[in-house]
Amino acid sequence: MSTPATETPEGALRVAHFSDTHVLSLDGVQIKDFLNKRLTGAVNLALNRSKHYRVEVFEQLLDAVVASEPDHALCTGDLVNLALAPEFERVRELLEARFEADELTLVPGNHDYYTKEAALAGCFEESFAQYLPHQLAEPARGSYPVSRVLSNESGERAVVIGLSTAIPTASFMATGEVGEAQLNEAQRLLTHEGAEGAFTLLMLHHPLFPEPKRRLDATRRLLDADRLIAMLDQVASTPDLIIHGHNHEFKRMALPETQAPVIQVGSASRAGSKRAEFHIYVIYEGALLRVERHIHEPETGRFIACNEAGEPLGG
Repeated sequence: MSTPATETPEGALRVAHFSDTHVLSLDGVQIKDFLNKRLTGAVNLALNRSKHYRVEVFEQLLDAVVASEPDHALCTGDLVNLALAPEFERVRELLEARFEADELTLVPGNHDYYTKEAALAGCFEESFAQYLPHQLAEPARGSYPVSRVLSNESGERAVVIGLSTAIPTASFMATGEVGEAQLNEAQRLLTHEGAEGAFTLLMLHHPLFPEPKRRLDATRRLLDADRLIAMLDQVASTPDLIIHGHNHEFKRMALPETQAPVIQVGSASRAGSKRAEFHIYVIYEGALLRVERHIHEPETGRFIACNEAGEPLGG
């Protein structure tokens, strides 16, 4: 369960955001399934990831998200670990037990496209098709961008546009790319008549900005981030909020020209010194009123509502 946050104005939209769950499942997996990039991934799992990313923490987070009663929930990818069939099946079961099709919107991360075979087979899209809507417009090709229109009885409106930055990469690489087609489609959606007057939220997996202090950052970047940033700063209807995951820690940034907030969320299944978290974005009168960080308390399994500095909010 999540503790209560500060009072939310009547009529506000509350949108939850989680990312980077990295669910692992090896049920029925065979040796041949590892004769590719998964071999290095399995070594990383044994030495590192399996100690830090726990499915039971993710389940606690999902229950806390539901208990917080958001108007909608968003996930910015890396739902699975090695893009194995039993991983997709396990995550689908966890999500379908808690979210109807109109309650959750997803985009993939690099781990969801961990191998070229999984990406080409559309494993992510087949598993989570009900959470990949196109309510503003169908893309000219492929499944992305996704789009969702949110509203409530008070007339508060928000439009969610979700880009896929997931691409298959070589071993030891975790880069992403939007691509020319999605850039054009995103620009079209941002100026779509259905988005006029609404709070606009853009979601993707990879960060827009580099993290030079992060080890091997060049192997994890969004390859065409500069082109995306330039488009977002120049488009007539710039997003009001951009959200992403990938780096497994909270960070607030801003677009260079418009200063639109760019919010990075921590991992949804992290155990240890970097604790799991999800966010609630409170949207009121067409603006971002507040960012709530709901941070895992390992001793109780609860998620504590905090401000951006990680300080608990009053009940």
